[in-house]
Amino acid sequence: MTALDLGDIQGNVLRGYHLPNARHFVLSVRDSGGARAFLAGLVSGNKETPQVTTAEEWGTRPSYCLNVGVTWRGLQVMGLPDGILSQFPPSFIDGPTANAAEMGDTDSAAPENWVIGGPRTDAVHLVVSLYTDEKRDLCIDRWTKVLRKLFADYRLAELRSFDANALADDKVHFGYRDGIAQPRIKGAPGRQPPDMQPMVDPGEFLLGRGYTNHYHGNYLGSLPEELCGNATYAALRVIRQEAKAFEDFITLMGRRWGLDKELIAAKLMGRWRNGNPLTLIPDQYDRTMLPLERLNNFDFAPSEGHEAYYDDPDGLRCPLGSHIRRLNPRGGSVLGIQYGRRIIRRAMPYGPPYVEHAADADAERGLIGFFICGDLETQFEYVLRTWANMDFATIGVKGTRDPILGWQPPDGGQFFMRTAANRDAIVLDNLPRLTVTRGSAYCLMPGIGGLKFLAGV
Repeated sequence: MTALDLGDIQGNVLRGYHLPNARHFVLSVRDSGGARAFLAGLVSGNKETPQVTTAEEWGTRPSYCLNVGVTWRGLQVMGLPDGILSQFPPSFIDGPTANAAEMGDTDSAAPENWVIGGPRTDAVHLVVSLYTDEKRDLCIDRWTKVLRKLFADYRLAELRSFDANALADDKVHFGYRDGIAQPRIKGAPGRQPPDMQPMVDPGEFLLGRGYTNHYHGNYLGSLPEELCGNATYAALRVIRQEAKAFEDFITLMGRRWGLDKELIAAKLMGRWRNGNPLTLIPDQYDRTMLPLERLNNFDFAPSEGHEAYYDDPDGLRCPLGSHIRRLNPRGGSVLGIQYGRRIIRRAMPYGPPYVEHAADADAERGLIGFFICGDLETQFEYVLRTWANMDFATIGVKGTRDPILGWQPPDGGQFFMRTAANRDAIVLDNLPRLTVTRGSAYCLMPGIGGLKFLAGV
């Protein structure tokens, strides 16, 4: 395996920062020279200017981290030659609106309604993401002030900024513990808890430098190593979560079927809301979370080295249509290569925590962050288009879509689940749409050398 140059790779690609606050600045370039000078300053080593964080090991976690993504139009407006621009894959060139309907971005989630990245908004060129630890260093406002001065100095128009903040117990607004399941990457820094899935080669996410993906090639193509060797693609998504509709649905279905609403929630996700997987704890809600070493150390079927492992082909424990099983089938039957199409997710909640009957119960809330991959079309878009929203003939999945991310029919969707007490399928109907895309942008996250290449330094 090609050794990872941790000092050249942007830090959020190989590991999560686990910092409780983030502010994402969505920018449009008004002067190409100014934009290049701005990028140069972020990799200059000048500590008076926020610096892009790398994947290098640290003894003490820094009080802030910074990342930069550039859209294809951003590369174009900054003057990257047409000979290079034309070598990028069509999915990146066309952006997230091109296949939006196929990925479930319809009706209220259609690009026409997006607050960024849609046809009715200014073109997104850069995304600058600032992560801070407010408990240790009240620095988000300090660095925001510095960044906004730089935006003004270098003629970068701030189209929008989004704040995200970790909720209690690292939960999302639906009440599930988040940030549990991420691919284990060979050579990546930091702790990577056990998982029955094989470790992933860096080439699933990084484009060049001799890295290989599961197709035994890499995603660099004819792009220059100087720009893209340690780069990755990242789909920025702003996703509203309909927390009240979710709570109303699991409460109603629990009453209708005489079941604990927590079991309904667990079946929809494939995990109990504290993170425990149904595959390991199928029946009784235990409020004690399993140790981190066990939360991902499971599969849905026997696999190499685990030939005697429990097989759940009928979804008795974890429904075939549950969110985690549709979006990561593990060793189960899939369209394509098993354990393939892995995606790194770096997202945090935005908006106030949901509290029933509170004054802000109807406020907008959701998730914002990046979905990182080596190929937007065959990884990110495929998972949303095919695994989340396609109707399969498989019993237990036919006539359904992903219960959390899927776009549901106007009269509501269906979800099939089983319990140990009744092997016949229980049908949960009138499932509402629970997530709505509010904006998106496809970014290239170059390595440090790639940013210097863009900046011309």
